[in-house]
Amino acid sequence: MLDGQGIAVTGLGLVLPQGPGLEAARAVFDGASAVRYLPPIAGLPGATGAPARGFVAPAGTERLDRAIQFAVAAAEEAWRGSGLDRAALPPARVATILGLSKGAVLALAQRAAGCVRDGDNVLDATPDAAARIVAARLGLTGPIGAALTACASGGHALLWGATLIRRGVVDAAIVGAAEASLHPLVLGSYRRMGILADARGDPATSVRPFSASRRGFAIGEGAGVLVLESAASAARRAARPVAVLRGWASGCQASGMIEMEAGGETLAHLLRQALERAGLAPEAVDFVHAHGTATVANDAAEARAIRAALGPASSRVSVCSTKGSHGHLLGAATAVELVLTVLAIQRQTVPPTANLTDPDGRVGLDCTPLVARRRPIRCAVKLAGGFGGQMLAVVLAAGEHGTHSAVGAGTHRATIES
Repeated sequence: MLDGQGIAVTGLGLVLPQGPGLEAARAVFDGASAVRYLPPIAGLPGATGAPARGFVAPAGTERLDRAIQFAVAAAEEAWRGSGLDRAALPPARVATILGLSKGAVLALAQRAAGCVRDGDNVLDATPDAAARIVAARLGLTGPIGAALTACASGGHALLWGATLIRRGVVDAAIVGAAEASLHPLVLGSYRRMGILADARGDPATSVRPFSASRRGFAIGEGAGVLVLESAASAARRAARPVAVLRGWASGCQASGMIEMEAGGETLAHLLRQALERAGLAPEAVDFVHAHGTATVANDAAEARAIRAALGPASSRVSVCSTKGSHGHLLGAATAVELVLTVLAIQRQTVPPTANLTDPDGRVGLDCTPLVARRRPIRCAVKLAGGFGGQMLAVVLAAGEHGTHSAVGAGTHRATIES
């Protein structure tokens, strides 16, 4: 059972470019890439991305923005998986913190172009719309919010929800983020920044984190959602933790829009701080799920941060970036990758870094090229960054009750403590 300070993660939900639901994570663990050429876009020849395949909007959301549909689908999967849909938890005691880092981009673009239908409401395109709509569908009346810290949004949603629980404001929280931004405005802006990968013939191999030939990322679609519960709530339902969030730290390095400090000093400081708060030495870390954007400067800076924070222990740590498989999900990236980190702990398997055929020798880390690796994962770290300098480090440890081997089997549970 959980101690008095723990916060259980009792449900997980996903929408990935590979497909909807937790089962789609199998493709990530297999190293399969969902990046492909997009239909022709005026002014953007050869545009690539990772749209969500096989996604069907949940009933009643057909008129809503695609990002909100993703958020609803992932939240309802997580809610069902937690078993809270069958529990007698007062609806006022559940918070809903879901980020749309840019709001509902596709809906706003349609309305700006004059494509307005009867019943359209601009409030359904605001950054808090996903949280509001999910809460309404689930009959929840607790606090709602939207964490908006660019690519780190899902991580800050997790910390916000956990803090509300620790303060006794609520007993549970639905946390995460969603993104659907495959629109010329976003694609064109990122291309001008020079951070999108040139497919050069094969989009599936174009995103190459930690590779000597890396040249940027491709934008993906999707959502990641986790359900958090207080120790008392989880204990009443006999939740069996598979991981413990032992500590976290968040901060900002706002000197640039898209590039980390070359030496990774701020991120290294946050990783050290998160481990200190967790009461863990660097030697305890088995797996680091890196932010790993596949940009030349940021992969190098992140690798320096990991080496600096972990010291000699970095030589035995397994590192990966899953963006070569699902692309960069922007505002949803950290939420999706937190879910994948929990699944890695459950499976005791490090996901591969897809397309890493030519590791950059200057990275100096074992980045799990091409093939997933079975290994004990007692402690995992998720690192995240956001455009504008937002950063965080989250430390999860394996729970005392063991792990599950199947990605899609049963309810996924973990414990979190600050």
